[in-house]
Amino acid sequence: MSESEVLKIFDRNYQLIGTATRQETHAQGLWHETFHCWFYTMKENELIIYFQKRSSVKKDFPNQLDITAAGHLLAQETVIDGFREVQEELGMDISSDQAHFLGIFPVEIHLENFIDNEFTNVYLVEREILLGEFKLQEEEVASLFPISLTLLKKLFTDPSAEATLTGYTQENKQQKIITEHFSKKDFCVNAQSYYDRLIESFEKILENQIRTID
Repeated sequence: MSESEVLKIFDRNYQLIGTATRQETHAQGLWHETFHCWFYTMKENELIIYFQKRSSVKKDFPNQLDITAAGHLLAQETVIDGFREVQEELGMDISSDQAHFLGIFPVEIHLENFIDNEFTNVYLVEREILLGEFKLQEEEVASLFPISLTLLKKLFTDPSAEATLTGYTQENKQQKIITEHFSKKDFCVNAQSYYDRLIESFEKILENQIRTID
């Protein structure tokens, strides 16, 4: 997304107050809308979450693990229009009726020269992602890594924890399986409250799934 593209701007109560460019929005810490779509699957009573690894050429947070597919909502877009991000970044067609709306998570991230105040509209899609079933937008996404909920919680609670993850990468439209090492510092910066709420939601899904099987 270009820094000159226009976003809707809101007050702290999610009430629309105007528009601004993406550059102005982050420079001034203006509240705006984003779309987050997390893919997950169930395997042997374990919940697996898919993270994208951001491209090395990304302006913000290159090479960091991030939401499966996500992006800013433009001024003329509705929240449902955000599903275009799944098609653009992963090459997968997903409609809103295939997803579960988890809710709106307010996120505040204040870094040097970067203030990000977002109303994140979070969706979940239960679907396994297999090699060859996606087409990465290579300038945006370098690879995809499935991470178990158990391991994710360990990485977030133990600063010394490390993990070796096996995932998929794509270069020049060619896909292959890769293995890389990660720790908490390799995850894209986000408000801890966001991850806490996300993990809690996945824990409830896992608990309900296990209860149904039993």
